[in-house]
Amino acid sequence: MINRLLIIIGILGILAGGYVWNSDGRQIFSKDREEVVKEVKDELFGTVTRTTEYVPAFKFGLLPLNATVADFPRCYAFVLGVCGTLIGLGVVRQRKTSSHS
Repeated sequence: MINRLLIIIGILGILAGGYVWNSDGRQIFSKDREEVVKEVKDELFGTVTRTTEYVPAFKFGLLPLNATVADFPRCYAFVLGVCGTLIGLGVVRQRKTSSHS
């Protein structure tokens, strides 16, 4: 029972992490800022001026922003590794229990 639970938790973790990664724009590297484009219309001349600002915002990337160990848990590769390990552990335990029966 716990073996199947480990496999299910691992698959759900991969799917949830993939959804978050996809919704954040499938960034290869994590980002720390988000681009915000503002358009200001000049009432007198009728021209539109665009300004770009960058506001702090975390994006869930495939790889960590820095090459440090502390930033690695903030990436999708960490989610894939942990969930893949859970799935592997569940499969190995399930094979061991089925071969003893």
